[in-house]
Amino acid sequence: MKLGKVFAVTALSALLLVGCGNGANNQADNETANAGAEAPAVEMKDLPGTSRDGSEVEIEMASMNLVKAVEEGKYQMISTEDLKKKVDAKEDMVLIDTMPAKSYDKNHIPGALNAELPVTMEEVTPEQREAFVKALGDDKAKEIVLYCGFVGCERSHVGALIAQEEGFTNVVRHPGGIGAWMEAQYPVEAAK
Repeated sequence: MKLGKVFAVTALSALLLVGCGNGANNQADNETANAGAEAPAVEMKDLPGTSRDGSEVEIEMASMNLVKAVEEGKYQMISTEDLKKKVDAKEDMVLIDTMPAKSYDKNHIPGALNAELPVTMEEVTPEQREAFVKALGDDKAKEIVLYCGFVGCERSHVGALIAQEEGFTNVVRHPGGIGAWMEAQYPVEAAK
């Protein structure tokens, strides 16, 4: 099994299992504790999970779509924390924000270039593709790190596919995007 698939399955499993194991959902414990009693009403906010607002279905859907995208694209991924280390160390990479210019101008990861892409390959115009490829530079072996807005956003996936089609061999996607970066309270830049 390829490393990318192993990582994707591991990441999905971790997302789905966070919050489990605290005993609150252990069926045997609940049956013993509630023997002969009517089951109490349980509110979504009382259930463990990865979502702060109880939207586990949305998280599951985004996770499944991410796994499918990584399997299709065969690219690597990087966490918000690991990307922060690379940015702080000023590692030699091309960091590209694939969000619309309005979003990029408002806030972006320090050092990122903007090359807006749509959410599907079918929507990419020749002009967008040309601008994106120009932003990648000429070194096909250089690390290319792509991000968009959040895990469910597909713009960085589109960018990863284009970069690989153009012969770039070290393509990495930051799935959490600017949303995860800002949630981690890491510094952002605004267009000057």
